[in-house]
Amino acid sequence: MGTSRRASTILLLSLFLGSLGLGGCNLFRRSKPPQPYKKLSPPVAYEIIRDNPEILVLDLRRPEEYNGETGHIRRSRNLPLARLPFRLLEIASYRDGTVLVYCHESTECGDQGTRILLSSGFESVILMEGGIEQWIRGGFKTVLPASLAGRRETDEEPLMPARPEKKRSGPQEVPVDPPPMPPPPSPPPPGVAAPRQIG
Repeated sequence: MGTSRRASTILLLSLFLGSLGLGGCNLFRRSKPPQPYKKLSPPVAYEIIRDNPEILVLDLRRPEEYNGETGHIRRSRNLPLARLPFRLLEIASYRDGTVLVYCHESTECGDQGTRILLSSGFESVILMEGGIEQWIRGGFKTVLPASLAGRRETDEEPLMPARPEKKRSGPQEVPVDPPPMPPPPSPPPPGVAAPRQIG
């Protein structure tokens, strides 16, 4: 009886281990490594944006930073990193295209956002290195809110004094030059009678 009990215990143990090996193998598999993504400098990112007007440019900073002192890259869309996983449906149509991502220079925000996009099925994601700060240091322009743009202009001395624009209301009369006068008729050659005017 002791031998059969030992055999049945070994049989049950082997069945249990076999079921773990077949059904539970997913527990021991390593997850698929994230796809590598490109990191590009601001000058290269600028060329890509210029040459591909349909590219999606994502700014992962908070809205107050997007509309703050540094401004944002023209045509960029603000999807803060904290909200990105919940708003992927809004940008799902760009999954097969290229997405350019930027954030701050000194944070992991750009790397995290890029990994979220890649794991969500976006095929071509590019991270701009150095964030918006490196973009500005490279001499590239940003879009500022009107309130900040006006303040920045008054802080700096203008190159030429601004001329106030005259406001026009209603249709304006535009002076028209009279039509040019036809040249006087040339005298007829000798021996030819001048034509008579019928009046």
